[in-house]
Amino acid sequence: MNTLAQKLHPDRFTEMSPFMAAIVGYVLGESWTNPAIAEVTVSETEDLVYVRKAGSAGFDGLQSLTDLRNNWNRLLDAAGLTPEERREAVGLFNERIAVVPGTGV
Repeated sequence: MNTLAQKLHPDRFTEMSPFMAAIVGYVLGESWTNPAIAEVTVSETEDLVYVRKAGSAGFDGLQSLTDLRNNWNRLLDAAGLTPEERREAVGLFNERIAVVPGTGV
């Protein structure tokens, strides 16, 4: 396996939830679930992640930011990434899981 998308693909992780598969796809710019995630925003002060599915007008779900970060890091541990790949995966997560303006970091 030579790409981050291959190493983090849900097919490699039988215990991965559909929600986490959608998050991984969203972070990597892939569409591995139907519906895919269209938008993720974060309120750091509330420790909440708001998720909007493709084709939906409003936010469809909530998730703890702490739990999501922990799950992401556990996935990176299990995927056998190189240090460079891990930096890339963390950078993509931080870029794609955006903080809602005005909520602070």
